[in-house]
Order: sequence, then structure tokens, then C-alpha cells
Amino acid sequence: MTKCLLKCVLVLAVLSSAPTFGAEGIQLNPVVSIYADGKGDGLKLPQGTACNDQMLFAADTGNGRILKFNMQDRTLIFEKEIKLSQLLSPTRLQLNSKGVVFALDEKQRRIVSIGPDGAFVGFVSPQGLPAPDEFVPRSFKIDEHDNIYILDIFSERVLVLDATGKFLRAIKFPADYGFVSDIAVDSSGTVFLLDTAKCMLYSASGNAAMFTALTGQLKEYMLFPTYLTIDKTGTIFIVDQNGGAIAILSKNGQVQGKQLSKGWREGLLRYPSQMCLTDKGDVFIADRENNRIQVFAVKVTK
Repeated sequence: MTKCLLKCVLVLAVLSSAPTFGAEGIQLNPVVSIYADGKGDGLKLPQGTACNDQMLFAADTGNGRILKFNMQDRTLIFEKEIKLSQLLSPTRLQLNSKGVVFALDEKQRRIVSIGPDGAFVGFVSPQGLPAPDEFVPRSFKIDEHDNIYILDIFSERVLVLDATGKFLRAIKFPADYGFVSDIAVDSSGTVFLLDTAKCMLYSASGNAAMFTALTGQLKEYMLFPTYLTIDKTGTIFIVDQNGGAIAILSKNGQVQGKQLSKGWREGLLRYPSQMCLTDKGDVFIADRENNRIQVFAVKVTK
């Protein structure tokens, strides 16, 4: 196994540069895995990743901390541990355009914002929220304009806030949903809703007040999907937690293929939680039960 040792310098030189994702086939090729921080302290049940072309944040959930890595010349360099009294159990992570990282605290059910320097900034507290004014976040996303989308399982809706936390609108869950676990938003502002129980996607475009079905049930392609992300061209990636795989769909909801499988070896996954992608083609997956963050290279095949 390739491990992140004491200096934690991981070379990503084999990654392709800025591939264009689209209708072609997509392959995820394993490059390296992160097992520890810069001191050699191992990860425990990591559940989150957030990244851009300059940095990677990893939620080391079992150790109650976030690890920050810088990316320089196709190399990952460990920078710091972020451990805050306001954040007990970080799970899902997101980055905004200013390098602020947002983390969902699984135990306290609140979203925490953290500055690029690792300092606590505050909690996401919606302003002007219509009744009911309580919400329980299951997940959240941030779009390219830094608007915040919160999956509120308490009131069966997605809350849309601007970058300051001001309420903009709400989108209701479909009437016949099963159990929803994640959302995503593409560059056009279309919001997608992932139904884990039914293994299907819903969408809401424009100013739609409710989600409608985008796909039928996709149970032949996934077992228990829990995370959803979209690349810059609209390609949809779904993390299948129980199947240890990544399902890939077109922006119209058509299945394009399935990558990876369940296991312990490098390149295999055991109950993955979250994935993030960079514009340069880096893919980082929180491989929870293998206690590591796996790095993959995207290869586009004709």
C-alpha cells in the first residue's frame, strides 16, 4: 500500500491535466491514498472531502478534526490539523469561492464555517426563514455564487440562502419520496435531489417550488446511494455507499456507467461517504471503512 508518511508529500504526477468530461466514457484510476496526517497519526472513519485546484480538506470524522493539504505542482503537501470546540463530528464538507470551508457537524446537526487559516468563523443561521423556522440539515451544497443549499429533513424541503445566510426560497420534496440523503446544484442553477431508498434522482430548475422525477428507480445500478456531485459539464456522480462504487449519469439522468467496487485493496472502496473533483481531473473519495482518502485520476475514453 502507498501511504501518506510523516512528511505527507503525495505526488499526483500521473493525473491527466484538465480533462473535459462529457458523453465519453469516464474511468477513475487509483493514484495514491492518504492514511495519516503530517505527524503520522492515522485517519479514523473519514467521511468528507472538499477540494479545488489549490487545496484539499478531509473530514477525519472519527478523530473529530479536519485535515488541510495544499496542492503545488501536482503534489499534495500536508499543511495543518483543524480541531475546533464548535465542531465535534465533521462529516460533509464544502468550499466556497473564497476558500472558506463549511462542515456539517453530524452530532450537533449544524453547519460550521471555517476560514482558510483554520479559525472558526460562525454557524450557518438562515435569516428570514419562513415557518417553520426550525430546520435539521442532512446535507448541504454551495454553488459557484456562494449560495448555500441546505437539505432540511425536518420540514421536507431544500432551503436556498445567499452567501450571507439570507433566505431566498425553498423547494419542497416530492410527495412520494422515500428517504433523501443529498442534493447538488449545477452551473445553471438546477437543483438535484437524491432519494436513497428509491435509488432515483429528482430535479428542480428555474424557480420551481417542488422537485419532479428526473430518473426512474436505478436499483440495478446501485445499492444504497448517499452522495451526489456534479462536474462543470453537468456529468452526475453518485456515491453508492453499500456498493462501494460510483455511478455516472449524464445531465439528463441517463446512466453512463459504473466505476470501482467494494473491497480493501487500493482502488477499492468500503462504505465511501463523499467525493470531490477538481477542474484538473483530481478525484478525492472519503473511503470511510478503509480509514483513508483515496485519490483517483479521471481518464476519458472515446
